[in-house]
Amino acid sequence: MAAAGLKFNALHWTDEEHPLWTWLLRACAAATVVPLWSAAHLPFTDLPQHAAAIATLRHWWDPVWKSQEYFTLALGQTQYLLYYLAGAALAFPLGTAERANLVLLSLTAVAFPYSLRALLKALKADTRLALFGCTLFWSQALLIGFFNYVAAMPLMLWGLALAVSGTRPKTLAVVSIALFYLHLSAFVFFAPAAALASVALPRVAPIREWPRRLIWAAPVAILAVIWLLGSPVVHPQTVGWNQPMRVAFEEPGTALHDVTDALLDIWRGPEDEVCLLALIVAGALLAWPQRRDPDDHGWRRGIVAIWAAWAALLYFAFPVSIGWMWQLNERYALVFALLLPPLLRPARGLKGAIPLVIAAATALFAAGSALGNIRAFEKEVGPFDEVLAQAQPGRRLIGMIFDQNSRYAKFSAFLHFQAYYRARMGGVASFSFAELPQSPLRYRPENEPPRHPAGWEWHAMSFRNDIDGFYYDYVLVHGRIDPFARRPPGPQWRVLSRQEDWTLFEKVQQ
Repeated sequence: MAAAGLKFNALHWTDEEHPLWTWLLRACAAATVVPLWSAAHLPFTDLPQHAAAIATLRHWWDPVWKSQEYFTLALGQTQYLLYYLAGAALAFPLGTAERANLVLLSLTAVAFPYSLRALLKALKADTRLALFGCTLFWSQALLIGFFNYVAAMPLMLWGLALAVSGTRPKTLAVVSIALFYLHLSAFVFFAPAAALASVALPRVAPIREWPRRLIWAAPVAILAVIWLLGSPVVHPQTVGWNQPMRVAFEEPGTALHDVTDALLDIWRGPEDEVCLLALIVAGALLAWPQRRDPDDHGWRRGIVAIWAAWAALLYFAFPVSIGWMWQLNERYALVFALLLPPLLRPARGLKGAIPLVIAAATALFAAGSALGNIRAFEKEVGPFDEVLAQAQPGRRLIGMIFDQNSRYAKFSAFLHFQAYYRARMGGVASFSFAELPQSPLRYRPENEPPRHPAGWEWHAMSFRNDIDGFYYDYVLVHGRIDPFARRPPGPQWRVLSRQEDWTLFEKVQQ
């Protein structure tokens, strides 16, 4: 005990081993989670769709929800499984899909800095650099609601840490399979990156040893071949998707200009730009030429530089869209940003500690900014829950979201609010991700909604009362517009509930 006390007293607060940094990382991670629990509705565009998918799986055998009446399972034809299956499992003890999704997001938020810390430790780098991971959680991918991809980031970092550490192939294989079933875009980066680490660390292995070192990739390779042969993402016509699969690329100049948008530019105020600038300043101060201890692990840092170059190449060279899938390349900006901290080497003393304090302060500021914007968005949502609660469970609802945008979040925060109906009451809520080929849930052909061209959910007036009106029981409108004021051909509707900008119409039974 005395020796431990002397060791503690000998440490300066600027030393990596000082407990201050452990507690500072814990505080920043905890602060990152707090905004997620500060409101009933989060301004992440696709969130209601993810909650709806989790709820349908959770209530698969519930006759009131009619899940099996409207949907079939396509678990063997998609990679978008792990997030939804984990959410459905959590929804049993937690009670609701929304709460389960919130727990998954919270775990992801905490995992961002701690998975980065695991990678830094495996690289023999300064673990205090994990403080950068907290702020990077508040990314464009999170705002849009690419939760499968956001959750894949910590798993990817942990997988890279395992590859660097030369862990047992079985463990790395399990992580690789999990990442494959979490998000394919993350796996596209991870597979070559982990393979490089496996054969190059601690030094480049002779070619004859490569098969042994890469044995972990064999089961994933088999799964990938099976997926390529039967996936509706590759063969969308097998599920009736006959719309053109156009491939579009982003001009390099445009991609370079959009880097800030692809990272932290998610709120309408200047706070996120301040956060990005602060991280850049902290990184520049850490990278500034100055006297440092000898680097005994430069080769490991060189591997990280290759990883970062691979992420940058994917950002500039990968398609921005393939058919209905979009912003594909911009997702790799987050991978690139997460790999920059391991390239830095803090100097001893204040010159190394002050930039890390800036990174921690930025994490706390980013959490505070998120807290303010999320609570303001909650007020903007208004009496949505009261209006939606007037609907009966297990029926069919379509959303006409005329006012899609928020005054606080930058990306169409209200676009998928109709999916809360399915997340809370089952039945059908359209537009739904079940209409897309990659979904693990698909409509039964005999009960599916009328089909519309891709992207119709962005255009509320694409609703056809003489076609859609005969299928749906409810129409949820956001915006002070009455789509039935001119009595279009088709069934008649009555106002079931109207409060502020929300109106729920119920079909009049003839």
